[in-house]
Amino acid sequence: MTLIDLIQKAAESARELVLRNIDKAAEKTGKRNPFGDQTLALDKEAEDIIIEILQQSGTSFSIMTEEQGIIKNESQPEYLAIIDPIDGSANLERGIPICSIGISVLPYDEKMTTDDIEASVIRSFFTDETYMAIKNQGVTLNGELVDPAQPKPMEEIIVSYDTKKKWDKEFTAASVRVLENVFDMRRSASNLLDLCWTAAGGLDAMLDLRGVLPIVHVSGTHMVTEAGGYVVDSTGSRLNLPIEYEQRMSFAAASTETLARKLLSLWRGTS
Repeated sequence: MTLIDLIQKAAESARELVLRNIDKAAEKTGKRNPFGDQTLALDKEAEDIIIEILQQSGTSFSIMTEEQGIIKNESQPEYLAIIDPIDGSANLERGIPICSIGISVLPYDEKMTTDDIEASVIRSFFTDETYMAIKNQGVTLNGELVDPAQPKPMEEIIVSYDTKKKWDKEFTAASVRVLENVFDMRRSASNLLDLCWTAAGGLDAMLDLRGVLPIVHVSGTHMVTEAGGYVVDSTGSRLNLPIEYEQRMSFAAASTETLARKLLSLWRGTS
């Protein structure tokens, strides 16, 4: 079984488990994950089944998860798997049918970066959308290659923009500079899906410049880059982050490098 088939199987199994137990979507474990968020029971169960499938695959993995942190392999692992079991758990808890699973894998090394990711899968829970990215081979949606949106004037641009827990004076001013220069904003509260829709052309860009997004969301930015889009970090450099559990992401992901840099320039007030 190939890596991409393995992580697709794991994501699909987690999705099926969650949908079978959707009646307890609001149930919490009473614990908080290492990022300080309360863990839903289904978050933990979805994560557990993904871990089980990976560990029983015959391939040696270390695992980085949102709910449990780093799960080290006793021997030298072949790969690192990065798992976000339910992205959009607040939606799930409230009965809003927008959430997803994200898994990325890369060869294990002491100095891994996001450029090393070989494969990613993002599976929507409630819609028939399975996005798969393979390094240097593009991105597929349900087996069909996708492309980012074609360039268009700023007044036609639709962006996703994450604002959760970040409305201080400086951030508010930066946000207004971006949003008043585009056609409209969408936000699903599942950043992985917003990044997939950016990769596939439904959105022109997705911005999360809060500096707080955990690295476990890296499957989303991987989708954009492999589809042919472009992702810059908050300094303007092409996004390439060290794979460390404490690492946070801050980026503008867009259909083109020009658009990514334009949006970041607006946000920084240098445009």
